[in-house]
Amino acid sequence: MTKRDYCELAKKYHDTGMNCAQSLLLAYQDKTGMDEETCCGVASAFGGGVRCGGICGAITGPVMVLGMLYPHTPENGGEGKAYSAKLTKEFERRFAQQFGYMNCRELLAEKDLEPTPITKELGVTSHCGVLIVSAAELLFDMLEELEKE
Repeated sequence: MTKRDYCELAKKYHDTGMNCAQSLLLAYQDKTGMDEETCCGVASAFGGGVRCGGICGAITGPVMVLGMLYPHTPENGGEGKAYSAKLTKEFERRFAQQFGYMNCRELLAEKDLEPTPITKELGVTSHCGVLIVSAAELLFDMLEELEKE
């Protein structure tokens, strides 16, 4: 699938009422191997910054994808844990660089979000839609870079 395909899927899921984390985890289910029901269940409590205005679901969804693809397991021990943490921090850095904040509460208060190129192309203007589709694009770019390593 193309970057645009993932962005369109994330938008589609959000348009059907899924929260930010669900929309992103669902969009990338082909990568994680998770089915739709599992994605919905796992990410259902992460909307609204875990319902308390904390870390945005447009971050937690992609971080779940990264965790599924590059997991910390008993077999890879401390090295796996360090790599998982590194990937999480890198996605958070990219997201914060794009939007200035990571917390849902702060992002919702921000009036001038700068969408990524595909988000603009798709004409996404809703506040959370901009975050979700942009996060799908940021995640695609990061995964593409990781696959080249």
